[in-house]
Amino acid sequence: MSTDWNADRRLDILVLGPMGTDSKTTASTAPIKQAVEALLAEPEFDRVLFAAGVTRQDRSVHIPDGFNEAEIVDGVLSHLDVADLVIFNLTPKPVECCHEGKPQHSANVYYELGLVHSLGIPAIALKSGADDVPFYARGMRQHRVPNFEVHTLMDALRQPLFEFLDRSNRSTDFVNDRVTKFYGLPIVDISAAVGLATGYYHNFISRLISESGFLSNYSDLIKAVVVVRPSEIESTYQADHDLLKEWLAKAGHFLCMGEQLRPSSSDKLGPIWFDHVKGVILDIPRTIYPLRFSPRLLSLQMRNRNIPSRESEREFSQRFRQMGGQLLDRVENAVRYHATMEGHRVRSKMLYFTTIDKAPALVERLLQRR
Repeated sequence: MSTDWNADRRLDILVLGPMGTDSKTTASTAPIKQAVEALLAEPEFDRVLFAAGVTRQDRSVHIPDGFNEAEIVDGVLSHLDVADLVIFNLTPKPVECCHEGKPQHSANVYYELGLVHSLGIPAIALKSGADDVPFYARGMRQHRVPNFEVHTLMDALRQPLFEFLDRSNRSTDFVNDRVTKFYGLPIVDISAAVGLATGYYHNFISRLISESGFLSNYSDLIKAVVVVRPSEIESTYQADHDLLKEWLAKAGHFLCMGEQLRPSSSDKLGPIWFDHVKGVILDIPRTIYPLRFSPRLLSLQMRNRNIPSRESEREFSQRFRQMGGQLLDRVENAVRYHATMEGHRVRSKMLYFTTIDKAPALVERLLQRR
């Protein structure tokens, strides 16, 4: 149930590469930008983008061009903050840029690569030449090119870029780096969203689906546990709870509210209250609504106030909802992660995730299985 790249009805791609002798990145990034823009204009790409609700004027490919030295950090970070995809040129800097007289990897590019990995932003790597990349980047999917001619880059990027944009394709993981593999989640996910999700999982979900928890005493009452995603980050629990009841009622399901279960003697966390439809527990995690006050969203709001002309109120609202959706994604991913890590101690197959509007159909399927 992850938020698609098109949640804000925009496509923002950032291209990053090493600086040349003029201390600019244009030479290493401009051909890639031209190639990507040319691909996005092709009929097949155009069709996929229109199907995703992204019009031609809402497709942007950025390079760090036009920034002076004082602006480049803020410029890159601002683009990273809204990027749906980052394309890296990992080719070493040309010989004339290096004191030792041999190509060297750009420290700036790899610093930016580290930021992308920590933020969990999808990325594609391009590289020319036989030299290998530093080992932290070797886990990434790399595309070798003989040169940086636009037509060559188009051939190299056509398949991976289409795979990224095609929302029906989930076979390729574009967030594929060694740090994420080590932790199991992007580093940014070890944060406010995951902290709230961890508390929610251990205080509620785990106690319901654990073999030694409530399930052992109330197996007749606990048929499935469904985590229902809030409608959006700025909503409230009560508003979403009322909306959930409305959707269920339309489908002929009555939400029984306030069921209380008392814990076993070994459980010191007290009783649990939950809502259910004939034993299918439906819970909107009220503990995660404070995510609207997360530093990332507050930072976005502050920057929008300080630079009001950067984008329209509609565009800002779209970006805010998309970022809020990403935080909600991380809550779900963290809950899944904890259930997976607990292994056989819990019945993870009893755990489901859905949205408010899709909850009635899921409830119907779960009830039919009984």
